[in-house]
Amino acid sequence: MQKKNVLHLVEYLYLGGIERLLEQLAVNSQDKVNLHFFTYETVELKGIGKTISDKGFPVYTYKKKDGRDWQLIDELIRVIKEKKIDVIHTHDFGPVEYAVILKMRFPKLKLVHTQHTIIHFIRHKKYTRFFQLASHFYNKIIAVSEFVQQTLWDFCPLMKKRALLVIPNGVDSDFFDPATAPKEPDDVKLSLVSVARISPEKNLAYILNTCRLLKLEGIPFTFHHAGTSKKIEDTMKFQEYIREHNLQKEVCLHGFTEDIKGILDLGTIFVNASKTEGHPVAVLEAMSYGKLCFCSDIPPHRELTKDAIKLFNIDDEKNLLDLLRNCHNSDSFGPLKNSMGKLARSEVLARFSIAKMVNSYVDQY
Repeated sequence: MQKKNVLHLVEYLYLGGIERLLEQLAVNSQDKVNLHFFTYETVELKGIGKTISDKGFPVYTYKKKDGRDWQLIDELIRVIKEKKIDVIHTHDFGPVEYAVILKMRFPKLKLVHTQHTIIHFIRHKKYTRFFQLASHFYNKIIAVSEFVQQTLWDFCPLMKKRALLVIPNGVDSDFFDPATAPKEPDDVKLSLVSVARISPEKNLAYILNTCRLLKLEGIPFTFHHAGTSKKIEDTMKFQEYIREHNLQKEVCLHGFTEDIKGILDLGTIFVNASKTEGHPVAVLEAMSYGKLCFCSDIPPHRELTKDAIKLFNIDDEKNLLDLLRNCHNSDSFGPLKNSMGKLARSEVLARFSIAKMVNSYVDQY
């Protein structure tokens, strides 16, 4: 059977959960489908987009003009014809409008959509209204979690519900295998790590405030964060906060890195303080790697597991501090870390394998 030619259409292709998913799809499905990538808010490839390109996958870049950009449509039509595209796979709300226009130009084109995040989308009635209409042009609409699916049902009651299904994000558990990890740092019990883009919803400010409080209490710790922002001033704001509170020795912002395992190797506790998530890839990778995970108490984190991560309330500025203080003072921290790390990995192996995710997507193509 001839392999389908699939074009992934995204706004950005730099750093985030969408990009991590696309990288995993590219690497793990190339024997089943021919994948192409088109990002229309990018001038120069970097980050995960460059990684995908360096691995030999076609990646097209374009910088969209304000408003509806018909030149972008022309460029997409050119790629569809040249590469004989069978399926357009859109990600989050932005690309949907262009996919619908292309569907009218190429009626046999199959449309698949994945909704990763939800908070920005549902804030605007004009978006939800259009999405409900656009959904009827789509063959499949994929939510990355039951939370995302339910939210779509709640805010888009007129959408094409029979097209909607859930495909959770998957993790390469062979790559994120704790058996391959070096010995964890033992000079500081509270060695914290996080991986997330720097944006308000990822809530790095909460973690840095917890670092400030740990230092005020004289509790030794380190914190390593990997991830960057679209705006350099956002990163600079946090760097200034670190200097202002004399946290330079304890806190390191690494920016973008392809070596996620290398960051995870720097700590024993993975922290995610997000205000909202779709289905957090970074948390799944840390779980697969056997890390003790402390995560904000939000539905997508609760959906991952009942017992394998510890949840904290981000509306209480000291809730994470309390958890970390208890770890610092506990003589049973080592056994707790090991038992919860094993439980977290077993959850990933049972429910969130990369093979299961890839096969589910290929089935939709």
